[in-house]
Amino acid sequence: MITITAFKWVVPFAQGQVRDHRLRWALKEVGWEYEVELIDPAVQKSDAYRAEQPFGQVPVLREDGRPTLFETGAILLDIAERSGKLLPTDESDRALARCWLFAALNSVEIYLAEIAAADFFIEDEAVAKGYRAFALEPAREQLAKLSDALGARQWLVGDDFTIADLTMASVMKIVGHTDLVEAHDNLAAWRDRCFERPAYRAAIAEQCADFERHGPEDMGWDASLAGSD
Repeated sequence: MITITAFKWVVPFAQGQVRDHRLRWALKEVGWEYEVELIDPAVQKSDAYRAEQPFGQVPVLREDGRPTLFETGAILLDIAERSGKLLPTDESDRALARCWLFAALNSVEIYLAEIAAADFFIEDEAVAKGYRAFALEPAREQLAKLSDALGARQWLVGDDFTIADLTMASVMKIVGHTDLVEAHDNLAAWRDRCFERPAYRAAIAEQCADFERHGPEDMGWDASLAGSD
């Protein structure tokens, strides 16, 4: 049986964002059953968990008879390769799909995350405003390049939805509170196609249901965080 780790609860703006949703989505796309182990900061800091995930992050993926995997991109690629799904059948397209998976994490996500940092994590308003102004143009540039690369195609690589689309679309969620993606009609339409998939909807509903059963107290945090936006 496959087990993935996820948080018991996160602040409202992060719900639907935490990266375990990417694994849930992929596992539902390929039809593999799995269980979810919900953890808190105490588990994150434990020696046992750090032995599996050196940085104490979620998710990890455990499976009987195999090494415990960490880093979302690596796990997504492992799921796609072993399942024979979420990768094109053409070998050239398979290679390109791998490129796009890493592009999502290395060439796009890091820029969009800076916008989220300014909007949600920096408490000083003046500092946040300056930081956002600094981060905005690079984020716009990367999205424009992504839009150009996608063009009129339905999917990033080949004729079907692949791990490339799953990973890149999940990265778009980081700026879902803005209109940055909507500035590009083709990009917004592609993202929406990805999010209309039943596996995505089920993955997000499942993650949010876990959060609804818990609260900040389950993470050892102040109850007032439940009203954070």
